[in-house]
Amino acid sequence: MDIEDFLCGIRCIIRVHHWEPHQAAKVFGPPEDCHPSEGGYGEWEVLTPRGCRSKRLDTLLETHPDEHDRIEELIFDKMENPRHRGYEHDARDYYDYE
Repeated sequence: MDIEDFLCGIRCIIRVHHWEPHQAAKVFGPPEDCHPSEGGYGEWEVLTPRGCRSKRLDTLLETHPDEHDRIEELIFDKMENPRHRGYEHDARDYYDYE
């Protein structure tokens, strides 16, 4: 999945290669049925608008942790919010976009 965005004011594409859906924690009921939250993360990279790797974009991402966090939140919102994808998913699904 590709997401168009900006990194430090520079147009880019965020390509999500793999996504593991978020599964909320269960903290009630018998202990054997309880579990911590899992998922809600994946593999992604920042590319130029033409879909190429760029050392400049990689450096900006490494030197601006606030931008890294913002992009991770954006990806989480796009992948976990069904209105962005157009369908519901089962929490056990795994997505590979290659």
